[in-house]
This record gives sequence, structure tokens and C-alpha cells, in this order.
Amino acid sequence: MRILVVDDESEIRDYLAGLPQWEQARCTIVGTAANGEEALGLVERTSPDVLLTDIRMPVMDGIALAEAVRTTRPDLPIIFLTAHHEFEYARQAVRLGAADFITKPFRPEDLVNAVEQLRARERDDWLEQDSFFMAIGGETLAAEQKREWLLGRGIEDGNFVLLYAELDHAQGSPYSRNPFALKQVRKALETVSKREGTTVWMSETASGVYALLPCRSDSETDASRSIGFAKRMIEACESQEELSVSVGISRTMASFLDLPEAIGQTGVCMDYRMLLGKKTVLAFDAIETIVSEKEKESLSSVNRVAELLRTGETDGIRASISAAYRRMLSVGASRKDIQHFCIGMIERSEDVLLEFGIEPDARTAVEIRETMLSSLILTDMMRSLERYLLDNAEEIRRLLSQSPKRLVAETKMIIDREYASELTLQAVAKRLNVNYSYLSRLIKKETGVNFTDMLWDCRIEAAKVKLLSDDLKAYEIAYAVGFKDSAHFSLLFKKMAGFTPSEYKRQAGGKLQ
Repeated sequence: MRILVVDDESEIRDYLAGLPQWEQARCTIVGTAANGEEALGLVERTSPDVLLTDIRMPVMDGIALAEAVRTTRPDLPIIFLTAHHEFEYARQAVRLGAADFITKPFRPEDLVNAVEQLRARERDDWLEQDSFFMAIGGETLAAEQKREWLLGRGIEDGNFVLLYAELDHAQGSPYSRNPFALKQVRKALETVSKREGTTVWMSETASGVYALLPCRSDSETDASRSIGFAKRMIEACESQEELSVSVGISRTMASFLDLPEAIGQTGVCMDYRMLLGKKTVLAFDAIETIVSEKEKESLSSVNRVAELLRTGETDGIRASISAAYRRMLSVGASRKDIQHFCIGMIERSEDVLLEFGIEPDARTAVEIRETMLSSLILTDMMRSLERYLLDNAEEIRRLLSQSPKRLVAETKMIIDREYASELTLQAVAKRLNVNYSYLSRLIKKETGVNFTDMLWDCRIEAAKVKLLSDDLKAYEIAYAVGFKDSAHFSLLFKKMAGFTPSEYKRQAGGKLQ
């Protein structure tokens, strides 16, 4: 976390800034100030995650500093350093929403613990935001259930715009293997929202981060505001984290219940981004006006070939490449346009490989791109592309011929070992290094049931064993095998076993005796 230290005594200020414990706690001191007035300028320039300030200081004290900061950074956590006798100051600090108080004289451990608690709260907040996207953005709950979910958590429905920041990295680049890249994107987006005093809810996907931006009354203002926000997102990712991202923007949506539609719109934006280049801001409303006919033809062909790659259909790929080449020429595509199309096709094919857990070869990725850019004859360029895509299709076909039963078996093994934990399809797919949608289809095809059914079945079977061997109540067993709601456990148990948990215990117990 990024910390700004404010204290009028230089010895204390330097001592706080130089504590070796900060590095151990993965914290960075981004600046120091001798009074509140100096600190205000630093807050704007350094965008700290935490403000650590003394209360009594000349020029501008800690209370006045907090009041000023609250106008631009209402969510910035403030930890006050205070003496035992400063009760009136402490009351004012409470009114201003102080995150914590550290009483002088203090120990370094007290400061580090206070910051660690803030980090834990941040993690909890991230989990809450992810839960929102899963519940409202998914298709599992009906509209009325989603309304009840929002109402139960005190979330007021309203208009919003959805932005999606997706990594632009080429496959095989260092960032494609950086496990922290998405966390870095999320932190950069948080920095932008804090600077603008805007509350933004975020959630990660496999390759990007969603940001839900609440709307104001004027739709035209919302459009320009969201585009400006998207540009600052790109700048923050580049300047703070050295990451390249592009941003898709949905239309203004009337209700949180429209989140699935907004997600789909940003997905369309990302499809066009592939043809328009890196660090692109693309609004769904503007797609029709900024994408030319030849780009539409190109995108249609890319999507078609991607579907054929997923099934390993080599004949279909040959036909599609040939048809795409003829269509590109018919709409007046230049050599540069064809190169752009080919690079887009290569990137999409690499994405498909990753869906199946196949890491694209870095050397091959570089070589095929060099061929596309150096070829002088368009037919040679298209032949090279076709060979590359056919090689990828063959690799996917070999995997498809042998992997389904293995992947399903490994999924079952994970469930058998970890059924009591908070297992999700996405988490299991990530561990198996496959796309979760692909794994979901595979499980259904091979077993006839979905992932949730497999998990519930395992939990119910474990519950049966515990009912007979453990002296626990039904609700205790429910929690022990991974259910969060004992009523749901009882209903599901009766549906699958034919008895309630207590009836099952009596029936099976009598037979054993």
C-alpha cells in the first residue's frame, strides 16, 4: 500500500518514513509533509492508499487536513497519531471517519498492524464486488431473485455505464505470464476513481477488469465522462504499472439488472479492438460509425475461424481463409489491411489455444508475425497464415481426442478432496489451466450433469457419512461439508437422498443396528 506521512516534527516524520517494517509489509512511502497544507498537494500528486497524519501541527492541523481531503478523496483511509489528552481532537476525527488512532508513544508494530487491517478490509471489499458481478451479471438468478439480492444488501438500483479494461499484451510477452497483472490493473483503476472521487465497483476476468461507473442525470455528460474515465484508466495502467490496456464502454444502462447485456456490449467492443490496435477506447454506441466495412468483414472471418479452431475442423479453416481473402479484396483492402487482418487472426488463434490450456510457442509467435509484416506477395502471406492456423487446429484436435476424460477425472478429484471449501467452476478451471466455459461444456457432455451438481452430490455423500459417524447436528454437518445455508442443505439432502437429514440418520442408524 502507498502511504503518505504527515508530521511537523522532522525526527518523527523521518522515523516513520524510514521504518524497515514497511518493506516487510509490502508498503511504500510515497511522500512526507510537515503540515496539512503541504500534504494536500502531495495527496493530489502521489495518490496514496493511506494517509498517516499527526493531529496537532502548524499552518494546517490534521483535522483541517482531513476535512479538506474528504472533499476530493472521501474514501481515503486516514490514520491519526494522537496524544492521550487530545480528546476533543479525537472526537472531531471520529466525525470525519478516521480509519484508526495510534496513541503516542507508539510502537512500529502498531502502525503496521493498522495498515494490515486496512488491507484486509480492502480484500473484503474486493470479494463483495466480485460477488455482485457473479450474482447480478450471471444467468443463474432470475430477475426477481437479483432484485432480492440487491435489496438484502442495501444496494440501491440505478443507471450505470460498464467499462472493461483488457490487457493488450501479445502472447508470449512477459506480461502474459505475469500473475499479478490484473491486480495491477485493478489498483490503477482504483487510483483513477479515488482521484475523481467516484465510487467504482470492479471485478476481474481471465484477461481484464470490469469497472461499473454510476451515472448522473445527463446522458451526454455520462458519455463524455465515461470516455474520459477510460482514457485516464489507460494512462494510469501505463504510467503506474507499465501495462498496456484497451477499454470497451457499454451504453448507459437503466438498471443493474441490465449488467449481463452491458457485459456483452463490452465484449463486442473488445472484438473490434483486436482490429483497431492497442490502447484503444471503444464505445459500443460508436462501433457502427468507426468500423469500416472491410474491418467488419475481417472481424466476421476471424470469429468464424476461431469457432472452427475450437473443433479442429481443418477443411473449414481452409475454406474460411480463402473466402476471407476474396472478401477482403472485394471491399478494397490494401496490403496493410490484409496484414492487419492476419495479425488479428493470429492473436485470436492464440487466445483459442489458451482456452484449451495450450501455451503458444513464443518463438513461433514472433516468426509468424515477422512473416506477415515482411511478405511482399499477398498470396504468400495468406498461405503462411493458413499453415499456422492448421498447425494450431491439429494441436487442439489431438488434445480433444485424449483430454476430456482426464479433465473431468481431475475435476472430480479436486471436488473429492476439497468439497468443504468454497469451490467454484472458475477456480477449478484456472487450476486445470483451461477456460471455464469449455470445462463446463465438457463436464456436461461427459457426465450429463453440471459442475454444481457434481459438487452438491459429493457434499451430500460426505454428509451421509458424517450423519452416521459424527455426533453433530444437521446444521453443523451442513457447514462442515461446505454449505453456507443449512435450510438449503436440508432441502437438497431430501431431494437427493429421499429423506431429511434427521430421517436419514434414524433410517440408516436402525439398519446398522
